[in-house]
Amino acid sequence: MPKITRLLFILLVFFLAGCNRPQSQPKIVPTHPELVSEPTLTPDPQPEDPLDTETAPTQVDGPTLAPLPSPSGDQILLDGDPIPLYAAGREIIIREVEMVSPTVGWAISPDEKGIGHVLMTSDGGYNWRDISPPNPVNPQKTWDYPEVHFQDQDIGWVHYSDTDLIWGTRDGGRTWRVAQLEYTSLQGSLIFSLDQDQAWILQFLDGGMQKVFSSLSRTTDGGASWTMILDPTTDSSIQGFDKTGGGFTSSEYGWITRDFRGVATYLYLDITGDGGATWQNLEMPAPASDPDAFSTCICGLYDPTLVNTAIGAVRLHCTCFLEDLGVEKNFLYRTIDGGSSWTIQSMPGGDLEFISGQTYYAVGREIYRSSDSGQNWDLIKTVNWDGQFSFIDHNNALVVAYNPDTDVYALVITKDGCKSFQAITPGVLASQTRR
Repeated sequence: MPKITRLLFILLVFFLAGCNRPQSQPKIVPTHPELVSEPTLTPDPQPEDPLDTETAPTQVDGPTLAPLPSPSGDQILLDGDPIPLYAAGREIIIREVEMVSPTVGWAISPDEKGIGHVLMTSDGGYNWRDISPPNPVNPQKTWDYPEVHFQDQDIGWVHYSDTDLIWGTRDGGRTWRVAQLEYTSLQGSLIFSLDQDQAWILQFLDGGMQKVFSSLSRTTDGGASWTMILDPTTDSSIQGFDKTGGGFTSSEYGWITRDFRGVATYLYLDITGDGGATWQNLEMPAPASDPDAFSTCICGLYDPTLVNTAIGAVRLHCTCFLEDLGVEKNFLYRTIDGGSSWTIQSMPGGDLEFISGQTYYAVGREIYRSSDSGQNWDLIKTVNWDGQFSFIDHNNALVVAYNPDTDVYALVITKDGCKSFQAITPGVLASQTRR
């Protein structure tokens, strides 16, 4: 089917379907309404940045409209002003962070217009440089939040919603190359990678009546070119409900998790064995301690972890209602045979973070750690903020802390396994991204 015909067909489907919206990021669910103690937020000394001695290139103001090459030899004309780069010394607010090594990581920081800038640190989060790709700014939008994924400190991809462009870098954001996707994402995306060359982007197009129309594309050359391998006009296996996460452990084998909104009386884990072209809907068993959870509660799968094609884990989150009072329940599902059987254990609330070996964290307002694959959980600390955690190892993590009562964000760090936290005032250095 020609591209234009497919596009007209799916737009017609969207118009008839309604206006349900996908969730492009896993939920951060508060797990305890009572605040037992205040977190320790003492300032941490700011080290010198090793890149301070490097000379940043001169930044030139104004739009970048130069055509960029595509793999086919055609040129992609970027129509509009590119995202401006932050100047050195600017005050910033970080909304999301992810470390890829003990010192290197990326973050997303919105500016006063709601445009999400992509930042990179090389000193563990104390200083940051703006590495945003020159994506054209849409003056009609009041916010523009990107999906960002880095395989390592050099290889990464960025995709902004409401575009069909995906940006790739192979030098830590100093330079970017743009490629064009088959469809425009209207409701965000998820990016997964296997290595420096193989990556997938799951685009959320639109939806209604429990549909979240999705397109899956793949690159095998580091992002120079992308091929659509799952078309929403022909696929029906994963078009329903919100996608909350996923990943690949080989070029063929991967998972996608979904939240079923309490509409379905079943839960599926979606598994592919052919690189994402087709998906098997693996029906999940209900917990033995709560066999009616899928029919009486609002349930979804979150935080998938794949070790290999046999070993993996996922979190089941359910909200159950008793006399209009919502009660949250969480369970850790682990498999060692590719999902043929599951070990199911009750776990504390919050996001599930797999560290290594048998160590897990459950991070909400109460922070727990398990050293025996979820059989037992120790309460480490209670805080009065919601956190987005990026663990480096058992003891070290960088965290975006958010207080919903005051709408205040803070960047904090722990070096003792979440027993204490120190506040960081992130500095901004001159960008070295070439435009």
